[in-house]
Parts: sequence; C-alpha cells; structure tokens
Amino acid sequence: MNQIGTAGQARISQATVLIVGVGGLGSYAAVILARAGVKKLILVDPDTVSLTNLQRQALFTENDCQEHRFKVTAVKNHLQAINSSVEVVAIPSPLTADLVSDNHFDLCLDCLDNYRGRALLNELAIEHHFDYVFASCAGNYGNVMAISPQEHPCLACLFPDIKQLMNTDCDIIGVNAALLPLVAGMQASIALHYLVDQSTVDFDHLITYDNWSMTANRFKVSKQATCPVCQRHQQISTGQGGSQLTMLCGANAYYVRLAHGVKLTSWAYHLNSLGALITSNPLFIQFKWVNRPVSLFKNGKLVMYDLANRADAEGQLNRIIKLANEIREITSDESSCHSNN
Repeated sequence: MNQIGTAGQARISQATVLIVGVGGLGSYAAVILARAGVKKLILVDPDTVSLTNLQRQALFTENDCQEHRFKVTAVKNHLQAINSSVEVVAIPSPLTADLVSDNHFDLCLDCLDNYRGRALLNELAIEHHFDYVFASCAGNYGNVMAISPQEHPCLACLFPDIKQLMNTDCDIIGVNAALLPLVAGMQASIALHYLVDQSTVDFDHLITYDNWSMTANRFKVSKQATCPVCQRHQQISTGQGGSQLTMLCGANAYYVRLAHGVKLTSWAYHLNSLGALITSNPLFIQFKWVNRPVSLFKNGKLVMYDLANRADAEGQLNRIIKLANEIREITSDESSCHSNN
C-alpha cells in the first residue's frame, strides 16, 4: 500500500497500542493490529470469558469459558498463536489513572462497553496528554472517532449529555454480531493511519454506520468552548474513588478498592494454606472465596465475580474484608515475633 509503504510499516512495527476493553470490539481490533505487526499490545479488561460472549466475540472459545479465563489472558494466548513476535501484556483490571501512568504507549483504543469507563478514559487522555480512537456499538449502529482532546473535540464535546448516558450503562440493548468486526475494522484502520502519519488523521468528524440499512455518515464535531471537561471547568477524576462498590456491567462482577494496603505475598501464602489460591504473580492474585472467583491487585483493587446483585456483592465484600483483617492480624503477629527474637 502506497499510504503505508516500507517507512510506514517500520513505524507500525515499533508501536505500542493500549486496548481498553477486549470484548466484541477489542478482540477484533487486537487481531487486526497483531496481524499488522505492531511491536506491543497492552490489553486491559477485568472480565472473564462467559458463554454469552461467544455469540459476538469471535476470538474466544468454549474452552476459554470452561476454564474461566480472563479475557485478556485468552486474547493474549490466541494472539501469540497468530503472531508470536508481538509482545502482549495482559492486565486483568479495570482502567485506572495508575494503570495509565505506569504504561508507555503510542495510542489507545477505547473498546469499552460503558460510558462511565469512556468518560474516565477521556479525562485521563486530557490529563496525561495522549490520543485515542473511540468506538461503540449498540443494536445495528456503530460509531468511530479519532480523539486528540488537547487541540480537538473531546468525548464530552461529542456527547454533552455523557453523564446521562452513564445512567444507561447497564441497560441491555443487544448488538448485531455482524456489526462488531465492521466497526473494529474502522477503528483499527484509524489506528494504523495514526501510527503511520498522525498529522493527516481527521480528529473532527464522527463516523456512524448502520449495518441494517448499510448506510454510513460523517458528522462534523467542534470543540466546545464551554465543555466542562476539556476546558477545565471541572476537576479531572482519577478513577480511584476509594471504597465505593462499582458494578462491571454485563459481567456479574463488582470492584472496589480496599481501604488498607495490600501485601500480595501474605494473601497468597494464607490463601494457599486454605486451598483457595488459583494463581499468583507480582501484579495480582486470583482466588476463590465462597466458591466465587476473586482478583486482588497490588494497588488494592478488588474484583469479585459471579455475583447475582448488589446485595450479593456486599455480602461477599464483607466476607473478604473479614479475611483481610485476619491476614493483617497474622502478618502483624509474625512481625511481632520476629521483632522479639
């Protein structure tokens, strides 16, 4: 392709792309970028593969579901079978400010399925000065837009009612499965264009597509002088809101940040002695508590899965807080013994 050429391919092969959300859109986009030969992909998603995903998320298999694999782990495994030269970092965590600060990348893809997460990503892009490609699908309709919020419209300029959109995050709308690869393809095309020649990317138009009527449109979007986000009329969120229990839509999962510091090695040792530990590494541990999967990260972020409702989640959280207190007491007693000796 003349638009890419040898020099463009060299730029692609040196690029790192952060993909936030690796479900329907993210898994398709990841495959395209891996096959295009990017140097590194950083995958972020706290969810595990479920049977209901397989209807529209083509990269996953029944085995991924049966093994309760994290989506990022399953995508990493499949991508490395496609192109083993691509470095793939799997982070089974919700998006946070720390995560963005701790990782270097050239471009981000917004493949999220909720506006609360999208609003946070938009704010972080402004705060940390990075560009990203927004994409969304609902029903038969898809949207794609390159966003460079420092000089061009941000997501809140595009959706001034974004706070109202957050209230519909958990509504079950459904999506035409054939729409996802089309929108992901457009998103990945913009990403490749950006990596090859950022200066000619269009950051001022939203592309919409209806795959029932097979029609596409482009809409001019202007940077709003009164935008409460990119014009700094409100404080940037950090995505680290303390102990508030938050639902991960469509995943039967909830996450929260534990109030006290977390020492993963102490947790792993204690859980292993109880036969509850599943996996352990320096970044996070995964275990089962009351026969339900739980992930705990070194920054104190706790993700609890297979919960029917908020009351169920609060009950599980109370049990895990009790466990945390027990581990803290054991660790404290051991430290006292060592001090006395």
